[in-house]
Amino acid sequence: MGYLLMTNSLIDGSDNAPSGDSLINAQETLIRRRKRRKHKHKGPRIAALVLVILVALGGLTVWIALGMMRSGEAAIKGGTDTAPIASNEDAVSYDEGKTVSYKGHTYALNENMVSLVFIGFDRFAPAEGGEPAGQADAVMVIAFDTQTGDVTAIGVPRDSMVDVSEFVGDAFIGQDTMQLCLAYSYGDGRERSCENTVKAVSRVLYNMPITYYFALNESGIGPLNDAIGGVSLTPLQTVPGTNIVEGESTVLFGNHAYRYVQWRDTSVLNSSIDRQARQVQYVKAFASQALQLSEGSVGVLLDLFNITADYSVTNLGANEFSYLASATVTNNVAGFDMVTLEGEMVQGEVYAEYYLDKDAVYETVLRVYYHQID
Repeated sequence: MGYLLMTNSLIDGSDNAPSGDSLINAQETLIRRRKRRKHKHKGPRIAALVLVILVALGGLTVWIALGMMRSGEAAIKGGTDTAPIASNEDAVSYDEGKTVSYKGHTYALNENMVSLVFIGFDRFAPAEGGEPAGQADAVMVIAFDTQTGDVTAIGVPRDSMVDVSEFVGDAFIGQDTMQLCLAYSYGDGRERSCENTVKAVSRVLYNMPITYYFALNESGIGPLNDAIGGVSLTPLQTVPGTNIVEGESTVLFGNHAYRYVQWRDTSVLNSSIDRQARQVQYVKAFASQALQLSEGSVGVLLDLFNITADYSVTNLGANEFSYLASATVTNNVAGFDMVTLEGEMVQGEVYAEYYLDKDAVYETVLRVYYHQID
């Protein structure tokens, strides 16, 4: 409007007519106003564009995650071992062990189960060429039901007297009965050690198929523990040199988490069993907190899995892990069921020897891997 009045004054030749410079200034003012009006809507447009990009990236992330899980599912289902399953001497088996009759009941194999052997070995890093492989101080079978998401951890005492394959380098020299922990030592401290331990554990569980292994060295305990903000529990034993006191609730961090699952009094015959009880307690507490922290997100659990990369030896890929984790979180599983194989500890000629109760072991196998059908 101001520009229109000034233009009319110029045409009329009135005394109020602006000078040429004033006219130019007025035109520049109008142009600036128009530019400001044009810029006024850029903020919302940029915000909308950012939102579109974020939605697209979110969709891409979901697409990648779904792709990983589908790939993992295919790998797991395609890698199932079909070797015959053994049975207890008091059982009658059919279909290569997929159906069994035992103590008046009939059981069918749950073919949705996938198993992994978790191995905690007593080195701070995997062995390099020529170094001793170490021993397996913690052995647990993690059994996943991919349909329900349920997880059961079966603790196998390290001193269990089992059949172990012996090797010198790559050469197989025979099989002998010895403590389970030694199966890891007959290998390279990496893949061959893990594979040998898996075979020994599978024999204990009546040849139950075990596809995967995950071996964690001692250096990985602290970082994994601290990644979930520490682990809360009530100690089962007092650990010397720490503030860990039996019966007093605490939160374990860093080296204290390592000490809690590693320490034992070797002068006590059952010290490895006492330590395994602490390990089982710790794993159960860790799993419960990690699942709670995930709030149904596979990504949080995958982050924990990735943390272990520098401290572990495993044949479980990120895709397979994502699939198993998704089965757990989508079914709102809050933790692991835990069981330790029963047996009796005796003093051997030199070292402690744990003799498994074969009937109790078989009943554990039926409870975890089968379902009663009569």
